[in-house]
Formats: sequence, structure tokens, C-alpha cells
Amino acid sequence: MRKAGFGIVLRGRTSVTIRNFVIRNFFYAIFAEDCTELVIEDNDLSDNAGSDGTFLDINQPLAATCGGGILFHRVTGSVVRRNVASRQDVGINLYDSHRTLIQDNDVSHNTAWGIRLFASRENRIERNQAHHVNRCGGTGCDAAGILLTSGSHRNAVIGNDLRYSGDGFFLGNQFSPPSDENLVEGNDGSYSPNNAFEATFSTGNVFRNNIATHSNYGFWLGFSRETILEGNVIAYNRTDGINWEHGQGGVIRDNLITRNGRHGIAFTLDPANRDFPDRVTSERHLVTGNTIRNNARCGVYLLHTTDSTVTDNVFAGNRRDVCTEGRSARNRIA
Repeated sequence: MRKAGFGIVLRGRTSVTIRNFVIRNFFYAIFAEDCTELVIEDNDLSDNAGSDGTFLDINQPLAATCGGGILFHRVTGSVVRRNVASRQDVGINLYDSHRTLIQDNDVSHNTAWGIRLFASRENRIERNQAHHVNRCGGTGCDAAGILLTSGSHRNAVIGNDLRYSGDGFFLGNQFSPPSDENLVEGNDGSYSPNNAFEATFSTGNVFRNNIATHSNYGFWLGFSRETILEGNVIAYNRTDGINWEHGQGGVIRDNLITRNGRHGIAFTLDPANRDFPDRVTSERHLVTGNTIRNNARCGVYLLHTTDSTVTDNVFAGNRRDVCTEGRSARNRIA
């Protein structure tokens, strides 16, 4: 059955509440545009439009978006809570929507994203179930429990269950404006076939007290700058606990980084990088106060990395505690 149209449409409305509906078999259950102060709560918005298992475009514009539960366009100051929006492509999808609370929803078992923010700022995403959001078998195909992209700044992502998804948390901006200064705290992104947490091509994001275990990588931070990781548990990942390629000014402190299949932390650089020739750098990182133990190769691995500090960490049981290769220089190891 082709699932088309919208169950409920709101345009230019203020202070509308939608509560206790069951809406199925549409393209989106609810579409709201140019609205303020909406309350959408206690609804079942599942079994709307899905798509095949092809690789996703995380930057798909509004006109080409895939289907799901709730679609906001230019909505501000609203509340979305205690809804179920499962078994479709997207649970909750925000375009250019700001200062909204997304709390205590179940957006698990979707096939693209549990919650997606596109050019959306200063939202709070809290205590949602966004696990088992998968596509394309074991590769994920850019599915994620929560996705931020295209200039989604200063959002708070707190206390969400993102386990068993393509990525747990995905902040991806390779071909779009960066998404900066977000707080990601107290989430569990474990059991991903790819990355428990990914944040690329961005600046000033903070990851605090998250769980990143049993994935391919705990954290993948390619081309990001001034990102802070503190108080996270990063363990039992197949490859690296943290992989940070072409990064600058990172802070990794007070984390438990243990029993990862290659390195605990890897700072890397590809001198032959041609896609982003203005970003051929890996420099000015601080690694301090961490417990780094029982990783299969190096506790901390620096490849072509300069002007970084590794100090006051507890090392035990790694094959080697700190490894430097390539043109690594002017690093302080203490």
C-alpha cells in the first residue's frame, strides 16, 4: 500500500495541542509549518511511510525527505513528548525548527533516523528511546538513533537510549554547514555496527558521561575541532575507542578507555588527503586524566600529529602505552 499525504496538517498556528491520536498509513502522521507553541503528546504515530534499504542522504531537503511520524518546518517553542513513532523511516524530523523540547518519546525500530535535526537550533532532546534504528544490514547506511546536520547548533541531547542503531549519535556535516556547540550528555550509543558516536566537520561540541561500547568505533571525530570528551565510558569496541583524523584542539579528559580492539585513542592524518586540502592537520590535542588500559595495541596512537599533550593518565595492560609515528613532532608525553 502506498502511504501518502498527512494525517494532520498545521500551518501558521499557535498554541495547538494534539493528544491521544492514533495516525497510521500516511506519508507523515503530523506536518506542522510556521507554527509556535505546539504541544504534541501521547500519540501513536507509527507505521507511516518507509523506503527501501538504500544508502541515505543525511542532507535531504524538505522536498525530498523520507516519511515518518512528525515533520516540523519552521516550528519554534514547542513540546513533543510521550509519543510512539516507530516502524517507518523517521520518528521525528525537524527542519529549521528551534527551541523545542523533544522528551520521553519512543522512536525506536525506524529505518532511517529516530530523531533528525536539519538546520535546527537550541532544541532539547531528552530521555527518548531511539534504539534499533537500522538499515542495510550491518553497515547502517547512515541511519542513526539521532542525527544532527546542516547547521544544527547549540542543541542539548541528554539521556537518550541509542543502542543497536546504524550510528548511535551522528553529527554529520561533510557536505553541509557545520553543526557546532552541541551538548551530548548521558546517552548510550553502544552496539553500533559503525560508531557509537560520530561528530565530523564541526567545532565546539561536548560529549560528557556517555556510554560508547561494543561498536566498531566508540567515537569517530573526523575533521572536527575543539571538541571535548569527558567522563565517557569507551570500551570493547572492535577497532579504536576514539579515532580522530585531521582534528585540531581536542580535549579528552577523565574518560575510561579500555579493551578496544586496536588503539584506545588514535589521532591520525593522511598527508595525501585531496578532498579537503585546507585541513591537512592533526594538532594541539590534550589527553589528560584518563584511565587507558588493556587496549590491544596502543593506549594513545599519534600519526603525523603535532603540538599535543598526553599527561597525567593512568595506563595499564596496553601493548604499548603511547605510540608516535610519521611526522609527529613537538608533543609532550608525561
